[in-house]
This record gives sequence, structure tokens and C-alpha cells, in this order.
Amino acid sequence: MNPTDHDDHPESTTQPVTESTTGPVCESAGSAGDLATVHHLPGRSDQHQSSPGSAVESAREVIEGEIVTDEEWALLTDQKARRDARYAGYKADLTAAARKTVTVAKGGTGLARSKGGPAVRFAHRHVAIIAKGAEAERQRRKAEKGQTDARAARRAALEKNELDRVAELNKQITEQRKIAAEAAKLRFELGWAVTQKTALVLVILLGISMVAGIVNGFGGWFGNWNLTDVLRTIGTIFTTGAAVVTWSVLHIWLFGLATAGVWAFRRWKDGKALGEHVLPENLRTSTSARVAYLELTENALITALANLGNAKLNGHIKAGWPNRDTDHPWVRPPMLAEGGRGYSAKLRLPMGASVADIRRANELLAHNLGCLPQELFIDADPDDPTVMDLFRLEPGVLREPVEAYPLLTDGSTDFFAGFPVGMSPRGSVVETTVNERNFVFSGTMGSGKTTMILALLAGAALDPLVDIDVFVFADNNDFTPLEPVLSTYVKGDTPENVEACLDHIKNLHADLAKRGDLLVKHGVKEVNREVAAKEPGLRPRIVVIDECQSFFRQGEPKERADLIDWVVRFYSAARKYGVVLVFATPVPSDKSLPRDLVSVTSNKACGAIGDKTRNNVVLGDKAHENGISALGLKPKTKDALNDAGTLVTVGFMDSPGVVRSFYLNGDQLGAIAQRGAEMRGGATTPATPAGPVERDIIADLATVMTGDDAVNAGDLVGALRNLAPGYKPYKALTKTKLVALLREEYGLKIPSTDNLYPVDPITVRQLHVGRTALLEQGYDQV
Repeated sequence: MNPTDHDDHPESTTQPVTESTTGPVCESAGSAGDLATVHHLPGRSDQHQSSPGSAVESAREVIEGEIVTDEEWALLTDQKARRDARYAGYKADLTAAARKTVTVAKGGTGLARSKGGPAVRFAHRHVAIIAKGAEAERQRRKAEKGQTDARAARRAALEKNELDRVAELNKQITEQRKIAAEAAKLRFELGWAVTQKTALVLVILLGISMVAGIVNGFGGWFGNWNLTDVLRTIGTIFTTGAAVVTWSVLHIWLFGLATAGVWAFRRWKDGKALGEHVLPENLRTSTSARVAYLELTENALITALANLGNAKLNGHIKAGWPNRDTDHPWVRPPMLAEGGRGYSAKLRLPMGASVADIRRANELLAHNLGCLPQELFIDADPDDPTVMDLFRLEPGVLREPVEAYPLLTDGSTDFFAGFPVGMSPRGSVVETTVNERNFVFSGTMGSGKTTMILALLAGAALDPLVDIDVFVFADNNDFTPLEPVLSTYVKGDTPENVEACLDHIKNLHADLAKRGDLLVKHGVKEVNREVAAKEPGLRPRIVVIDECQSFFRQGEPKERADLIDWVVRFYSAARKYGVVLVFATPVPSDKSLPRDLVSVTSNKACGAIGDKTRNNVVLGDKAHENGISALGLKPKTKDALNDAGTLVTVGFMDSPGVVRSFYLNGDQLGAIAQRGAEMRGGATTPATPAGPVERDIIADLATVMTGDDAVNAGDLVGALRNLAPGYKPYKALTKTKLVALLREEYGLKIPSTDNLYPVDPITVRQLHVGRTALLEQGYDQV
């Protein structure tokens, strides 16, 4: 039992409490012996100061005392002991907090693992977002500090040898550095000025306070306070400030946590702005792209690009492209275009990912954007090849009705300017160049290839300078409405018709030499409208060979190879002389549509097709792999038109793409043919013919053979057709048939010189004069 505990021992002697000159006393149990040592506590009177040697009157009566140990007494009176005690307490608090944090973390990790890890994934996801945001902010600051945009512009100008621009950019970079240095200097000067003024104000206030304390100590006009109280107040202020500073230093980790929290929140916002694709795939909220219809937005487009499997592009997207402040990729963000027919966007692609790479993945990108490959168009911007110009049609636009043919009721065309053949998906008229071009059309039955050929020939019919030859190796009437303007019209899959087509092309080939001489005569390098109008021998000619598989699938392999070689040579040379060939087949293959022929073809069109091999036969090697494909198109059926008349083309527009051909029915084609016949100086065909018209072939030969030089039989066939375009016997006439007719019916001797069969015009004129004389004498038949 403690001997100083007088409450427990009422009989014990209590040390009296006396008044002293220093104030009340407090007992301590720290001294030796039975009685406690008395320590005198400092005190003061609230009313007056004591004089030396006199007793001090206490402000209040001492009611009770407290027994303390020497250590407790030291804590009450020694500042160093108090500081050491505070440090010990803080250390204990930090240790306890750390232990609790570790315990909670271990418990949370164990709980997360026991429940499949959602908490860990949540933490991992948001830590990754903060890290990506921090990296983006670092890149932004680096770009600002290094003036990345200005330096890149200077580098580009230097490559283009634009020295004036380089000098201007150097000046701009230097000025920006000066501005940054001056801004830092101004900030320092402002801080120093504020500090000086604040210190001056504090010194003035301190002086005023001390003077006021001294003055008020004499008169007490403003209450019972003097200089001592002022100094004590100032000391309290400094003590409080020191305590605040001390507490702040000791609790600086709290400020660090708050700063880190604010920084982490800002970086989290920056990371969220970069999009989901900067995160690892397992941390994204959605790991698969939508393939249903979706509005084309910036996020939707980047999502689609991120799922193309392009390693370079994926690397940039995971790093935050295109949402980083340093990228500036959107030349034109996605927006509705062409009257709501589709969405368009222009995006500057990062290094390592070219527009050609994206175009090669056209089919996959279309899938990711929820559209057909034919509804997606990807081109490089003509002003900047690093910018991808993307256009996506709205679903169903490709199957909307096409506008009416623009020249249906009036108007004419110009072979040397081009003919309208259809509409682009964006709704503009496609006028394809015809002069110095050749054409190949293909597609399954019902794909609409003939529809586009008829639109092409409708344009040719409305130019009176153009001669049109049509060979159809099938029994159909697709081209029959155009018969009034056709110089040659042969249909039916027979050996005779194939031979007639071959003879016709051979005649045209032989005629190229004459056309060349006429070009020299008129002093031009190629046929133009002015020369063609003056020189009948240079009139443009379009030759259509439909179902051309019947033309190429014949003879022995050696004969076929020679035929293809000859046709390709003629095909390549004829364009310069105004002769245009058009081949069409529903079964494209090397046997039906020779690869060498396609390789020198300028204009190619493919409707619905069955496989990529046939697609590439028509549109070129690796066309499907490069995003030029008609595999997604569907042919017409008995229940629906589907994509009939929609063809993927090469050469019809500035870049490969879809063309929706104009549709002309039989009556419309017939009306256009009648207008074309009238333009050529012919009469329209009466609705009910009076009877068959007979022509005298000898008289017609005498008419067309104006000179005295022998004329090849093939040239005579063409001359007879030009003389009477609507006369069916002349349309069916071939070189072989003409030679046989003149030999057998009229007894003319025609040699087979170089297979040209030259006909003597003098003999023909003599025969014509003799026949005319016999008719005048009353002979009905001669």
C-alpha cells in the first residue's frame, strides 16, 4: 500500500497545505521516506503583482491536489520530455496502422481469392487505368516541353526542301522557349514580391501592436492589457504556428496520401478517357465487338479497328491512341453524310498501320462495324495518304431503287467524254470513260451484268458517230431492242456464229493499219471527235461479245492458245484507234476469260459470284484479299431482286468500288434505239411493216466501192452494214458468206490472197451495169 494514499488511511498525518510566495503546492510520492516531497507550482494573481517578500494572494482556493510520479512531473514541466512522448505515441500509432493495413490487405486478398478474384480484378483494372492515364499525361508534358508538333512540322518542311518554312518554324520554336523562360521568371518575381509585401505588413502590424501595448499599459484606455500581454499573444501565435508546423511535419504522410489521391483520381479520369482498349483484354468491361447494327461513333470505329488483328495498330490503341492529347488523329469525326445514306469519317492512322493494310481487312472491318463488305468504302485521302477516308452505307441502301436513266427521254452522249452507266452508293451518277478502254463483265446468272452492258450501249446509241457490233452466243433477246442502231447483231451459240465473230475481229484487226494511216493523214496520235466526224474510217466502234466462253472454248489447245494470243494483241492495240471490246461471261475462269486478256483490261465489273477464285479472275489477282470482292452480293431470285444490277468495279471510278447500274426495260431501250437511229440519219421502224425490203447486193457493192483498188471481202461486209444498218441479211453477212455468194450466185472469181479475199471493184461495176441493162430490157431476174 502506498503510504501517501491518505484516503485509505484516515489516521495518518496529512501534510498541511500552506500558502507560499510562489503559489499552491502539489505533493509528489517520488521522494524517499514516508512523506511526499512538496513541489511549489508557479502562480499569479489575477488582480495585482506581488511585491518582493510579500505573500501572493491566490486567484482561487486550492480545492484538491494530485499525486504524480517524477516521470509525470517531467511531462508537465519539461518540453523535451513532452516531445519525446509525442514521438513515441506517433510511432506507436503508425506501427498499429501499418499492422492493421497489412492484416486487412491479407484478409481482403484471401477473401478475393476465395470468391474467384473480383476484388483483385477490380483493383487491377483501376490501377491499370491510372497507369495508362499517367503515361498519357507524361507523353503530353513531354510533347509540350519538346514542342513535338512544331519539330515534326519542321522535319516535314525540311524533307520537302521548304527552307522558308524551316526558318519560320525555327524562329517559332526559339520564341516558345523564350516565352517559357520569361513566364518562369515572372512567376518567381511575383512570388518574391508577395513574400516581401507580406513580411512588411507583418512587421508593421507587430510594431503597431507593441507600441499600442506600451501606451495602453499606462492608461488602460482599451482594457487591462499591456506590452506583456501583447508579447504573450504573439508568443501564443508563434507557439500555435510551430505546433501546426510540427503536427504537419509529423503527419506529412496524410498530406502525401491526399495529394496522391487527387493525382490518382485525375490520372484515372485521363485513363478512362483513353477508352477500354488501353487495358488488357481480361480487364475490359466488354471483350467483344458488337456485330449488330450500330451507330458509327469514334468509339465504335476504334473498337472495330482494335479487333482487326493488326499488331502495330493494336499497340498504338493499347497505348491510348487516338484519345491521347498528343495524337490529334480525327481529321473528320464520324458523321452522317450524303443525305443520311451513310456515315463518313477521316482518321489519321498511326505509324505502322497504312490505309492499304486496313483496306485488305475490309471484310473483317465490315463485320466489326455491322455491315456488308460492299457497304464499306476505304480510301486514302488524296491530300494526305496517312489519312483513312472511310464511308459506311446505312443498311438497305444498296437495294433501294436506282434513279431513272438520265438520258431516257432526251439528250445525247459523247464517246470521248464517257457514258453514264449507273449510280455510286453515295448517290452520284457514274460516267465511265470509254475511249481507249476495254471492258470485262462477269457474275452468276441474275447478277445484273447484262443490265450494265445495256446501260453502256444505251450511251453508245445516243452518239451518232459510234458503230456498235453485238455477238451473243446464246438464244436470248437481251440486245434485240437496240437492233436499229446495231451495225452487227449475231445471236445463237452455233459454230457459224463463232466463226462470224472471229472473222469480224480479224477484219477489225486488219483495219487497224488503215486507221493508223488515217491518223497520220490527219496529223493526230489518237482518234478524237473532230477527226472521227470528218473521216468515216476512224468512227469509234464498240464490239460486245456476250457469253464469250463459247468464243474461247474451242479448237485444239494449240489453236486456242494462238487465238488468245492474237486476241490479246488486238485487244491491247485497238484502244488507240477507237475500237473498244466488251467481253461478258457468267463463268469466269482462265478457259472462259483468259487471264492474259483480263490483265490488260482497263474496266472490270463483277456481280454476285460464288467464290474468291472467280472473283479474282475478273477483278484481278488478290482482289478479294485486298478488299475488292463481290462475294457478299446475292443474285436475283424468283422472289426477290436482291443485289441484281449491283457490281463491284475496277476502272469505272477513281478507285475500285460498287456501281449500281441503271435499269432499262425493253420499251425504254427501244425508244433510245429509235432516237439513235434518227441521229444516224435513218428512219424509225414502223409499227407494222408493209413487207420485207429487198436490196441488190451488187448495186450496193458498186456504191461502196468508189475506187479502182481491190477491197478485202471483210471490209466490204462492214461497208454494206454501214450502208444499210437495219437490213438483216447484211447483219448476218460474214466474209465467208459474201465470198461464197459472189462466187456461186454471180460467178465472180475472188482469190484467197492471205485469207483476205480481195474483190475487184471494176468487175463489180461491170456486173452491175450489165444487170441494170437486162432489167431495163424487161428481165425480172438477172
